[in-house]
Amino acid sequence: MSMRDREVLELLRDEPELLAIADAVAETERSSDLLSPVRWLAAVALAAVALFALVLAAPWDRGGGGGVLDRALAAIDTQGPVTHLTTRLDSPAAEPLTAESFYAPRTRLLRVVTRDDGRVVSDFTTKATEDQFTTFPGLLDTVAFYRTALANGQAKVVGKGDWHGRPVYWVELEKGGGFQLRIGLDRSTYRPIVFRGLNPDGTPAGFQLAVLGFDYVSPGYAAFDVDAPVLVRGQVLGADCRPTKARVEAFLSGNTYSKAAIASARAGADGRFTLRADPAKLPLQNPTPLSFRLNVQSANAFAFHPFTRAATNGRWAPGPPVRVKLGDC
Repeated sequence: MSMRDREVLELLRDEPELLAIADAVAETERSSDLLSPVRWLAAVALAAVALFALVLAAPWDRGGGGGVLDRALAAIDTQGPVTHLTTRLDSPAAEPLTAESFYAPRTRLLRVVTRDDGRVVSDFTTKATEDQFTTFPGLLDTVAFYRTALANGQAKVVGKGDWHGRPVYWVELEKGGGFQLRIGLDRSTYRPIVFRGLNPDGTPAGFQLAVLGFDYVSPGYAAFDVDAPVLVRGQVLGADCRPTKARVEAFLSGNTYSKAAIASARAGADGRFTLRADPAKLPLQNPTPLSFRLNVQSANAFAFHPFTRAATNGRWAPGPPVRVKLGDC
């Protein structure tokens, strides 16, 4: 084997189609003494044409990854207008929980189902939109944005790599305001298996999500529950005790699943909010009063607020509205 042979093998090791053609060319050269000059030239010419065609079609040589992006778009299962995404935070310190989300951009309904080893630990529906309280900007509509970017040529292949031992194509999307999303596509299925957030300068933004499921479904399949029992109502007061906008989430306190939100909502300009949660969808042990906490975040302040509720016959026992005071209030 010559140095050139080794270079060709190295270059084509991840492209079995090209490697097969190169091998065919080599075989033709080895058996050239058995062919007439005309037949030998024809065989080499056919192999060269096939090799050239594959190079033109190769994903890494088509204007930023045309072949990869076309296959990635075709790999999206579309059966309705609701985006359906199941992820797990991929971090050594992350809780071993999976989050399944259903998002309807037209109605802005969001359903989030959190599981631990297959067991549902929370399941709630809320109204959602990208705002100043979004934890991971761009993540809410990632599925829709990803599909649109693929269809409109707004995505680009930036390289190859491996993620947890699986070969991937790295595809980069760019959100408004500089937010960037890098997606690892499985090189066999062309389906996304990891989302990475990037800062405007291309450095890691601090979060990475393993993608466990990715498709579009019908509103019926999403099963949004907008009439779940009211868990708690209240108002958020900010500076000078004036009502303020805020993000409000409820968690079980002193529970194994205290890090999984069981309800979420936004307080409007009047500071008022309503959190809904179906007791039947929570890991409750008995109907005695349970301890909860609210995590409340305004534009410039954060607070915790405890409260209790009891569940009876599938409903929450009525409780007084809560008032959460932030800052100097």
